[in-house]
Order: sequence, then structure tokens, then C-alpha cells
Amino acid sequence: MKNSAALLLALLLAGCATAPEPEVRVAEPVKTIDIRSWPPGLVVELNGEYVGTTPLELVVSSTRSGNWTSDYGSFKPIFLRASTRDSGGWEQKVWWPGERIPSRILFRIPSATRGLAVN
Repeated sequence: MKNSAALLLALLLAGCATAPEPEVRVAEPVKTIDIRSWPPGLVVELNGEYVGTTPLELVVSSTRSGNWTSDYGSFKPIFLRASTRDSGGWEQKVWWPGERIPSRILFRIPSATRGLAVN
């Protein structure tokens, strides 16, 4: 009787010990943009928010096919702007959601190179 009670208890406890369901995480698609400039050290903004200085690698949300998403302005244009620290010169690139995200961008601001020594 003792053995059957112990066996019944062991079976009941074994049935309660189930493995937890694994957590499934789906990664958001992202794309990295290599941003360079001449001269280096330009201030870069994405839709008016500072993201760094050149050279930099910018990681942005994308569709699975590598296009801009509407996360950057609910179907408003996406603005990527590079400027000198004193805002004396700037260049801007514009895309719409659904357009392809470039893998490389080069900003050139000729007015910012005045006075730089060229070897």
C-alpha cells in the first residue's frame, strides 16, 4: 500500500512538471548605412534628430526587402542631413517610405573644405 501511494504521488508530480514553452522572438528587420563625408566630422541628423558625426554606421528600421518604413514619419519623407558644426554648410538626402535604403552615402560640402591643407 505504501509503495502504491508513493508511486501514485510520483506519477502526479511528474505530470505537473512540464517544460515551459520557449519564448519566440522575431527580430525587426534593420539595415546599416555606411555614412562618410568630405570633410570628415560632419554632424548627421535623421529627421531632425542627431545620430552622430561622420564617419559612422547608422542602423535603421527597414522592411524585409531593405526599404524605408513609415516608422520615420508615417508616410512623410525621410530626411538625412549632414552639416558643419557651425551650420555654415549642409547637404540633405530625401527618401519616401518604400524606397530602397542605400548601403553607402557620401556627403560632400565644398565650402567646409576651405582652409584645409591638401597634400
